[in-house]
Amino acid sequence: MEQTSENLSFRVKKTVELSNKEIDQLVDLVRSTMNEEKTRQNFKDKYLLNTLGFSFHALMLKNENIVGCNTVIPQEFEYFGKKYLFGQWCETHIAKDFRGMFSNFKKLGNILNEELLKNKICFIYGLPNRALYVVSKRLLGMRDIGKLNYYTYPLSLNKFLRKYYPFNILLQFLIQIFLKLKFNHREIYNFHINKINNQIFKQGRYFEKNTYQIEKYENIEYIYKKETSEKHNKAEIVWIIDVSPLNKSNLEKVVNLIKISNKKADLIIYIGDLKSIPYNLIKIPDRFIDENNIFSGKILNEELIDEKIFNNKNWNINSSNFDYK
Repeated sequence: MEQTSENLSFRVKKTVELSNKEIDQLVDLVRSTMNEEKTRQNFKDKYLLNTLGFSFHALMLKNENIVGCNTVIPQEFEYFGKKYLFGQWCETHIAKDFRGMFSNFKKLGNILNEELLKNKICFIYGLPNRALYVVSKRLLGMRDIGKLNYYTYPLSLNKFLRKYYPFNILLQFLIQIFLKLKFNHREIYNFHINKINNQIFKQGRYFEKNTYQIEKYENIEYIYKKETSEKHNKAEIVWIIDVSPLNKSNLEKVVNLIKISNKKADLIIYIGDLKSIPYNLIKIPDRFIDENNIFSGKILNEELIDEKIFNNKNWNINSSNFDYK
């Protein structure tokens, strides 16, 4: 599929159809727009290791040079007991000299969605940055599904609230007392929309093996990564990416296990949307969250997917569903 407009051409390619030259151009586009170091192998691992063996790339070209892209990874989901293909909208990059032309952004999205539908992908979802979130709703018809909350166990707040010493120590003490006194009650999480958490999914999502820790305890599998935050005086943050099977009791156990195994950590964080908060986590107020935390989506096939998909309470959703962490 190809369209041409204003000396720009637009086409959609599967990852297996991209030449090495095109892959290198896409890697360079990521470097120039996001200031992130990627390699050709990183690109292939991220976009080939999935249930179809390829992803979908909408390309905007100027004289056969790629100046914009919109990329979707196919993911298997269970939707109210039936298995479907969804599309994880994960990367949109536009070269600096071609930004602001919203009609081109819309063309990228439209030709991509047409190709996705041809390949039996019936829904797309994503967690865009704040600017892209607004544009995607206005131009591409993306709709809010729900908000991802940040839940934390603060082991030490010294590096986060250093300028408030000694009140940071008092606050840390009060939070620890609060967590110990929190009433712990049983709660069953009942999700109707779940990713198919098989080996194919894990290979693609956690291809950067040195970044993620995959652990097992009893019948629980949990994945986390560590980050040294330059923004917060080199504080050590442990991000819980996924817990499977996810329920309140298992998440509580995982937090306690990470506390024991990561004694130098300052903060443990889980991102998701929980019906009931585990006794050893507290919710971080939204005013302290810098990034967009609203995930959105669009139905591509209304014969298969209905409005229930826009009820966030139906979703088992966390960081594993995005390439955000």
